[in-house]
Amino acid sequence: MKPLTQTSLIARIAPSVVGTLIYALSTSMALGDDVEIYLQEPPDPPAPNVLFVLDESGSMSSGSPSRRDQLVVAMRDIINDPDFANINAALLGYTTNTGNNGPLDLRALSGDFKLFDGNTASFVSQVNTIRTLGYTPTVKAMEAAVNWFRRDVVFTDSYNRTMTSPIDGDADDNWCRPNHIVLLSDGAPNSNSPTEGQAYGLTSWDGATCASDYISRWTNGRCAREIATWAFNTDLETGSGWDESQNITTHAIGFDVNTETSTFLQSLTGPFAGGGGYYPVAGNAAGGLKSAFDSILFEALENIPYAYTAPVIPFNTDNAAISGDRIYIPLFVPSATTFWKGNLKSYNIAVVDGDVVLRDALGNPVVNAAYEFISSQDLWASAADGGEVLVGGAAEQMGSTGTRNLYTNIDAALPLSNSTNVVSRNNSNITNTMMNVASNDERIALLDWITWDYTPVDANDESHEGVMGAPFHSQPEVVNYATGDVVYLPTSEGVLEAIDADTGDELWAFMPDDLLGNIATLKTNNDSTTPYYGLDGPLTTYVTDGGSRMLIFGMRRGGQKYYLLNVTNKLNPVLVKVISDSETNFSQLGQTWSKPLFVKMLIDGTEKEVLVFGGGYDEDQDDTTSRVSDDEGNVIYVVNAMTGEEEITISSSGDISVTNMNNSIPSNIKTVDLDGDALVDRLYAADVAGRIIRVDLAAGTGGVVADINAGSTDYRRFFNSPQVGYYSKGGVQFLALLIGSGNRADPLDDSVTDRFYMIKDQALWFTPSPYTAVTQSDLENATSAAVENANVLVDSSGGWYMDFSSSEKSFSQAVLYDYGVYFTTYSAIRAEDLGDCEARGANGTARIYGLNMINASAVINFTGGSNTNLTTSNRSHTLNMLGIPPSPTLVFPGEDNDGTQVIGRKVHLLVGLEKMAEWSDRFRPIYWEEVIHD
Repeated sequence: MKPLTQTSLIARIAPSVVGTLIYALSTSMALGDDVEIYLQEPPDPPAPNVLFVLDESGSMSSGSPSRRDQLVVAMRDIINDPDFANINAALLGYTTNTGNNGPLDLRALSGDFKLFDGNTASFVSQVNTIRTLGYTPTVKAMEAAVNWFRRDVVFTDSYNRTMTSPIDGDADDNWCRPNHIVLLSDGAPNSNSPTEGQAYGLTSWDGATCASDYISRWTNGRCAREIATWAFNTDLETGSGWDESQNITTHAIGFDVNTETSTFLQSLTGPFAGGGGYYPVAGNAAGGLKSAFDSILFEALENIPYAYTAPVIPFNTDNAAISGDRIYIPLFVPSATTFWKGNLKSYNIAVVDGDVVLRDALGNPVVNAAYEFISSQDLWASAADGGEVLVGGAAEQMGSTGTRNLYTNIDAALPLSNSTNVVSRNNSNITNTMMNVASNDERIALLDWITWDYTPVDANDESHEGVMGAPFHSQPEVVNYATGDVVYLPTSEGVLEAIDADTGDELWAFMPDDLLGNIATLKTNNDSTTPYYGLDGPLTTYVTDGGSRMLIFGMRRGGQKYYLLNVTNKLNPVLVKVISDSETNFSQLGQTWSKPLFVKMLIDGTEKEVLVFGGGYDEDQDDTTSRVSDDEGNVIYVVNAMTGEEEITISSSGDISVTNMNNSIPSNIKTVDLDGDALVDRLYAADVAGRIIRVDLAAGTGGVVADINAGSTDYRRFFNSPQVGYYSKGGVQFLALLIGSGNRADPLDDSVTDRFYMIKDQALWFTPSPYTAVTQSDLENATSAAVENANVLVDSSGGWYMDFSSSEKSFSQAVLYDYGVYFTTYSAIRAEDLGDCEARGANGTARIYGLNMINASAVINFTGGSNTNLTTSNRSHTLNMLGIPPSPTLVFPGEDNDGTQVIGRKVHLLVGLEKMAEWSDRFRPIYWEEVIHD
């Protein structure tokens, strides 16, 4: 019999509070895409009002195909796109009739606002009439567009057709409908200068004289910026029931325009003007115009100011980090806006009468029996927080020491603290283009805001001091230094935080250069049901044999990159490498969900320190209901831990080729050391299409060893890595692959019955040829009752499965101990009584399961009764906690007479801090180690 110990039990439990209390707490298990659980919109969302202001000038006839024809095709596409059926739209064409000095021609193509849904033929017909003549009176078009929304102005187009404001006079179920203008132009503004004999040139708006400068293209674009700013900052309806500001957000599309015109159009957007986005589109860019429209309309559908009360987010041990007797807990507050805010708090963790407890700076409890945070004073706070997430913690320190040390990677060859990489108004390397703004004044204002050096301009403006981004799914990591520990944490602000573990001060922060252009998004903070993710990916820290302190983090929904940093000098971080899908060696990289694991491998006869991670998530899976192949994420990468350079690519066409490796792998990779030499020999990975992939590194081969969707009409998905247990008894040997299914990208979906699986891999000590996949027909059904051991242990059996109920899904990796497998699930229930302008979190039920690994029988009485004569009803237990439950953890609490924490003689199974079970007097192997033997 060969040992299966990657690291021994005792080696994993260091003689400190970290190990003796909660060694499993310090392992990460990031939650899935649970935003819909926290912020659920009504089943019939209100339709946003979108006015398309379309250039009909003569230059639109240029190009091949002409810009006019490209516009017609793009408009047809969005009108017929079912994703945009709930857009309440109108079309306004603008030009001059015969030339620059001719009469203004503003044409309401579509008539009044109406839904695309049910009116597609009418809209398409009107789009087909778009003309190409005259000039580009952009300013008057903007004025007309804004006036169309106003009920205090009677707007009549050039053909004496009076248009009605889409802002309905009845506030009920209408107050939350947002208003958007989409201005498209292919040329510089003109026809706005009284010196040219025009009767409609503007020089002022709302009583203020308009700027005439290079940004406005002097007099021809004068007042356009002021009109957009007025519309964004003005509440058009202030009567009873109009709970939110009925303002107008302006977006602009520069269609094949020069730099000067691009600057003008961009100046109409952003947080200091119209609030929307600017989209430059090249005239020959295939699909570029449709892509710009898509971005704007999806934003319009998401940015709805619902009445919303944030749900309570309970304490979750999966997200915490422990060092010594300190626990560091990331927190966030769901919001119906783009930028969600968060915090990081530090507490004491200790053993009291054999139980693990959290205590604040005054020795008081931190959470109640339901794991809700109660008023406490964390170790970094100046006073009690009143139970408020955003009070105290590291957020309290944000800005308290002056301008922050915020770094970027303009020149990655230099340390991040070099002046070239410092984010500051004085760094000329950070250009207007990088910041996605039109003027230097806007650039300076945004850089001052993000570095805490900003002075609000009015009562509605906010500074950024005391604000920290939300750590949705990221987990802090603690790195020990002789001069004091540092807590690292990526957040939705788009920064990696480096927090002084003693004081809570931000030592420095790193924002990748390609996220600088999103600072305006953070500051504008529009209403939204989808947050800005920023850096929401997994974080891994490690120390190499050479003593280098390293960290690597991903972006999850925020993007398709990993960032590798050397943080050996805690105040002088160095960016080692950006691993990106734009590189040839990483071209299959998807959204970076998988946590890189630091391990050692034998590669080409040389022992190397490497990082192993899955290829990530392909967002195309968001919309699939059956198995389709992915072109991103269907890969496993092994990279050098010091350089980030690719060592091994495992894919259908990689260095190690695996047949049917067709779908993305967002989960962590399971590594196995078969012979106990501290070198990884085998990998297991689970993909979103329900396969488990095995890779035998020494043989350089791999294959699919389980496929739960083969022969099934349901589409079950894996987002967890499998747990692995070794069975050897009576001449029967196999590895048990233990995993639950559940679509993290759609946690409220109840169209599929998800399951928990025990799948046997019977080729323990040899490389199979060929690899054979266990399928549904090979598994015993353990849903209604436990199965017979004999039926599972025969070679012809592939293992067993157990159905969950309703929308129940597995969100945790399983824990294996003492013949039993333990995991938690969550059943989310979609609210059905939401009003048209109301959003709230989903209701749900959290459960813990305890199953015998071989036959799926109950192994423990979670209510504290006898463990004999257990029935099927004892297999699970409903947990007294809100939201998605944490993974089960094993703790080994103990205490010497002098109060020193040591390895105890009891083992506790916890969910959160609630003790679910206790074993005494002997240690048993855990995780994928040997669990049953002769």
